Amino acid sequence: MSPNQTFAVGTIGAGNVAQTIARQALAPGHQVILGNSRGPESLSELVSQLGANASAGTVAEAARADLVILAVGWDQVPVALQNLTDLRSTPSS
Repeated sequence: MSPNQTFAVGTIGAGNVAQTIARQALAPGHQVILGNSRGPESLSELVSQLGANASAGTVAEAARADLVILAVGWDQVPVALQNLTDLRSTPSS
C-alpha cells in the first residue's frame, strides 16, 4: 500500500477504544465504518462528531471493511460476532 492510498476501517463496537482508533484512522483520510449491537441509528451523533469519512453501519457492514477492529469486551465477543457469516467471501478478499 502506498503512503497516499486510503482504506476502510470497520469497528465492531463503538466505545472508547473504537472511537480512538477511528479518530486515528480518519486523520490521514481513511474511511471508518462503526458498527455496534444497537444498530447504525444509535451512532448518528458520534458519526457527526467524527466527520465526513465516518459512517455508521451494521456489524456485518463494518466486518466487510479492509481492516476490521473487534473493540468489545471479552465477554461480549460471542454476541458481537454471532450473526456474521463466513467473512472469507467478502469483496475485499
